[in-house]
Amino acid sequence: MLQLLLVLAAGLLGVVTNFATDGRETPLPMRLLEQAAVPGLVLILVVLLVGHFMAYRLENPPPPEFSWEPGRSPYPGLASFHEDEAAVFFGRSAQIAEAMRRLNGVGAGPQERLLAVIGASGSGKSSLVQAGILPRLRAQRWNVLPVLVPGADPVGALARALAKDQAQADAYARRIRRDGGELLALLRGIRRESGGSRRTILVVDQLEELVTLSGDRDRTLFLGALRDALHGDRHLRVVATLRVEFLGDLLNGEAAELFTNPLALGALGHQDLVEIIERPAEASGFRFEDGLVQHIATDTGSGDALPLLAHLLQELHIRAGARGVATEEDYRALGGVEGALARHADQVTAELRAEADLDRILRVLLRFVTVTSGDATRRRVRSAELDARDRHIVDAFVDARLLTSDVHDGGPVAQVTHEALFRQWAPLRQQVEAHTERLRQRAELERWSGDWEGAGRHPDYLLTGARLTTAERWLETLRENGQGTPELTAFVDASRRRDHRFLHRVSLAIAEYVLAGVGEHPETAVLLTLAALEECEPVPVVRGALLAALAHSHCSAVLTGHTDTVRNLAWSPDGTLVATASRDGIARLWDTDGGLVRELRGHLGMVEMAAWSPGSRRLATASRDHTVRVWDAGSGETLLRFTDATDVVRGWPGAPTGATSPRPRVTASYGSGRPTPVASAAG
Repeated sequence: MLQLLLVLAAGLLGVVTNFATDGRETPLPMRLLEQAAVPGLVLILVVLLVGHFMAYRLENPPPPEFSWEPGRSPYPGLASFHEDEAAVFFGRSAQIAEAMRRLNGVGAGPQERLLAVIGASGSGKSSLVQAGILPRLRAQRWNVLPVLVPGADPVGALARALAKDQAQADAYARRIRRDGGELLALLRGIRRESGGSRRTILVVDQLEELVTLSGDRDRTLFLGALRDALHGDRHLRVVATLRVEFLGDLLNGEAAELFTNPLALGALGHQDLVEIIERPAEASGFRFEDGLVQHIATDTGSGDALPLLAHLLQELHIRAGARGVATEEDYRALGGVEGALARHADQVTAELRAEADLDRILRVLLRFVTVTSGDATRRRVRSAELDARDRHIVDAFVDARLLTSDVHDGGPVAQVTHEALFRQWAPLRQQVEAHTERLRQRAELERWSGDWEGAGRHPDYLLTGARLTTAERWLETLRENGQGTPELTAFVDASRRRDHRFLHRVSLAIAEYVLAGVGEHPETAVLLTLAALEECEPVPVVRGALLAALAHSHCSAVLTGHTDTVRNLAWSPDGTLVATASRDGIARLWDTDGGLVRELRGHLGMVEMAAWSPGSRRLATASRDHTVRVWDAGSGETLLRFTDATDVVRGWPGAPTGATSPRPRVTASYGSGRPTPVASAAG
């Protein structure tokens, strides 16, 4: 509209100029146009100025006025700020202004309608959105939807953010799962109910859970539905918070276009930290002793210390109590910025030690941590997963504000208030480092289980074969360490039942096949039935098929002559002779028809092993008499005898693979203890 007025103004200016420079008499209509051109031009210029001013104010609205209740703590601690705490949220004014500018802009494409707020853990992403952006959008009469956290079921979380109750949420989730385009229809319906043309804002907090907790199928469906909705609705805006280390995972996905222009939260400067400490105190009537604010800001620095600062400020406010002044003595007593969180966690642990040892406490807290391809992240734990003793431990940490409780998917859950708990508190941090692989295995199992649940427990999502074996081993390890869950158990049990049914059918099919042709191929039948008994279900009919196959088996030859157990057998490389080694102290050579060629006598103990040279001309035997003998296969004479072994000789490596020498190379022998070199010779 403003561009159209600008074109019209240029046209009127041209008319005025032409009439002013043309001395000829003009007709009445032209004179009327000449008389109206100047006031019209002035009016249009005024409208343009007012329009541009209004557009500027829309993109850069004045900050709304927020108030704070006297006596209420202005420091939320490890928890993120919420909308009702906007009056005490400071330190990110530049980022708030930039976010508001982008959200109030035209938003020509989907990538401009999604604002990804990225930063390191503890940089204040959630607080920026909830206390910095949402209150200002609400003041501009935006339609603000409830904040959603993806979790293991992002589609369900999205449906709950749009619905009025759980029944409606379930219906919405089914619609979105059938067709991601349904999200656009649902959002349009919500906007019609709220007043038609109002802009709508959808906030996705902790978007990294699409990577750490959600399965590939749910992640693709969720992002695809958002992308389609942003394409189809120019009034929709989405704000998502994301830990910076997971940005690459989303940029490598199908919806990468949505994350190409993020808003990054960097480290806070010293003056920003002073503002974070001082301004909330001013709003609530709280004071700091002279010099203490600068001291705290200097000790904080930046980076991961921000959540530690938040916890310290909350503890200082509580400690100051009615006097309303935080002192240097209070600061030192709490252990400073670095020590406040650890001291608080240590105190809770000490109070629990009468009922639970440290190992049990840490084992319970490990439930709240998950590890994927990146660093450790927080994990929700349902109360139903905990027994009475574990719930008591969780309740103690909730009371200490180190864990938070909430309701998710219709049931009570708990999670760490901030990841600083397992990043900065040494006992839990060391426990996470020591069990990283086990936590990664649990996360993988939960992803597989989540895919199965998300597909309506479809059998195609169950595990088989090697993956099932791996899952069973992982689950057993988790159970031994108190980390198993009913969902994982149900998933693995269902996979096991399906796998057993499949193997049972395979066993029956093999038995049927064997019994139908056992007379024609008895050796093949023996191999098949043995494989079925070892790898599949050992059903009775397979055992019967094996017995039938053995009854029809064709024996080529029986080698008889040894008076004790045969310990080893070796075919010559040229396929003409068979060597046997026996406990009777004799090695024998046989032809392929089972006839005895010659006996190799000389060992004074049991013969444990026989091995051929590559050319089939020489044979080595190892014995319990601590010797290795090399024989001439043609004559039966002993060519070499090695006697340096200090223990029973059970084997020797022989000639290396691909050797061309017809004489074997003896390199080492092995007894019941350590390997003992015997000799090295070409012979």
